[in-house]
Amino acid sequence: MKLVLRIGAVFCVCLLLGAAQLSRMRTTLVETNQSSSRDLPTANENAGSSEAAELASGKSAPAPIRATDAQLAAAGVNEAGDIPILEYHEISDGKSRMCRTANAFRHDLARLYAENYRPVLISNYIDNRIDIPLGASPVVLTFDDARASQFHYLKDGTIDPECAVGILQEFAKLHPDFPVKATFFVLPENAFGSKPDIAARKINALLAMGCEVQNHTVTHRYFNRLSDEEVRKEIAMGAAMIERMAPEAKVDILALPGGIMPANRSLLPSGDYHGVRYSNRGVILAAGNPSRSPAVRKFNPYFVPRIEAIEDKDGIVRWLDWLKANPKRRYISDGDPRTMTVPKASAALVDANKLHDAALRTY
Repeated sequence: MKLVLRIGAVFCVCLLLGAAQLSRMRTTLVETNQSSSRDLPTANENAGSSEAAELASGKSAPAPIRATDAQLAAAGVNEAGDIPILEYHEISDGKSRMCRTANAFRHDLARLYAENYRPVLISNYIDNRIDIPLGASPVVLTFDDARASQFHYLKDGTIDPECAVGILQEFAKLHPDFPVKATFFVLPENAFGSKPDIAARKINALLAMGCEVQNHTVTHRYFNRLSDEEVRKEIAMGAAMIERMAPEAKVDILALPGGIMPANRSLLPSGDYHGVRYSNRGVILAAGNPSRSPAVRKFNPYFVPRIEAIEDKDGIVRWLDWLKANPKRRYISDGDPRTMTVPKASAALVDANKLHDAALRTY
């Protein structure tokens, strides 16, 4: 009996010592986290991308189920159709034609979701790697200039719910099948109205969410006013500055300032400025119309139009209305990124060299 009591007493002492040690460890961790909280992303910086969370956990997405011809026909699948690439600038109540209010942006997202659009990155589009459900249509959300209204921190370090990123996160929480997935064409100097360290933090936070950052040059000067040397400088240094802030970023798609081409278009795919090389696999324009499917013969990755997200006769409402009224012109997915599916009557539109390892399927 004495032996049992002695063992029990020792066990209790061990528990007490362990609890005290655990308490000290927790205190240390809290102090460490508090002292470094400015350098770490806040909880809502990492929110928004269920795909990113799956990758981080080591889980792989299940293989897509191959739809039957009857299912394809019922969904109206046509992966040779047109795709809206939306171009946003300012998310605010400003008077400029480039301004889109926060409520108007929320309305855009709600309409896109209701009409069965799902977001993809500009790189997914260029590479013909569009992975969305059967019957859904891709939409590319792009933001130019890295303005403060696109990504803003509140004083407590959280993301402003009225900025573009905050609105995207809010919408993704309500609709997990519409993740935070957007492309930001960044002007790297004072990006998002921030000092260099905060700008770098924001860019890396976007990557962690599942977004991408791409090149919009350094100073936003129109290329038709620049020499060849100046064009090369703007492209090369724009990409280099972004990659310096975010080494994991793959910066190889360029949005032209004002959508204006240089006199010498051969400068766009690749070049060199004083030893700083650049290579672009896509060049994006400004105002325009829906873009062609990336696998059709007429698709040109170095001449990709966008739709301005503005209240204008040629803005977002006009073109979404047009796509709704012309469903046979709209890209509708087969739900399988391994295949490129079109009606038999549209097979001649497809360029086999642009399939990027996807198999052509007709029905």
